[in-house]
Amino acid sequence: MKIKGMYLPCRRLVPLLAALAPWLAHAGAIEDVLAADAECAARAADAGQGVAFAEFLAPDGVLFRPEAVPGQRWLAGNEAVTGRLEWWPSAAAVDCSGRLAVSTGPWRYTNPAGGEPAAGHYLSIWRLDDDGEWHVVLDHGIDHGPDAVPVEPLQPALARLWGAAGKCLGRDETDRLARAGQDLDARVQREGLPAALRGAAAKGGLAYRDAAAPGPLTQAAGDEAFGRGSVARVDDAIVVPGGDMAVTYGVLQAADAAQRALFVRVWQRDRRNWRVAIDLRTPLPPTPEP
Repeated sequence: MKIKGMYLPCRRLVPLLAALAPWLAHAGAIEDVLAADAECAARAADAGQGVAFAEFLAPDGVLFRPEAVPGQRWLAGNEAVTGRLEWWPSAAAVDCSGRLAVSTGPWRYTNPAGGEPAAGHYLSIWRLDDDGEWHVVLDHGIDHGPDAVPVEPLQPALARLWGAAGKCLGRDETDRLARAGQDLDARVQREGLPAALRGAAAKGGLAYRDAAAPGPLTQAAGDEAFGRGSVARVDDAIVVPGGDMAVTYGVLQAADAAQRALFVRVWQRDRRNWRVAIDLRTPLPPTPEP
């Protein structure tokens, strides 16, 4: 009896461990993404950002120069930027499928040969490919002062948006995502960007805007310039079938065409509804007159 009793705690642990397994795997995936991002940053410090980006960017990865370009083709056809780009991964989230992720943190650029230093926060989208490695499929960022910090640490903010081991639907939600994007863009035209984003924002959604550290999406600064009549053009989407994270990106133009901006939206699926979890916007030069 005593010998049998010794096994009772172990038997009770089995279902507990089984229940914890998805959360442990999810936490491990987040650590893997942060490690890949840190490895890319270390490679940039050692060999230069051009080399690092070429090694970690997926074949179909997207960069913005200033609008979306095929990243590998752009890197192959342009000389590497001089100076030193450094970044520090501080937060990451992984979708329920374990195949799509976002990472973020502060960055800094310096050039001993001359030129103004710069700083900000970056946003990278990662995909776990068939080779078992994480690759960057989109990279962009915002500029702000070197001393600006987010209102709250970004890791808990991302954890609230994509909780541990969320439930995947197991079916393709691309069409539903497209409809959510179309509804948002239509509302931008009817009501302007601030009202449209307030209506589409996920609870705890984040805004990435130049001149400020990431903060609450419902309090994003400068969006008033894109009032009623503004037009959004979605260029493409990044989505994993059945997942609860997706990305769209494109161009936003004010009604009077005086201002244009690039946007990157990271979406969160809450049950069957897609909502904007992160909205990044950076200015673009005006459209040249014919």
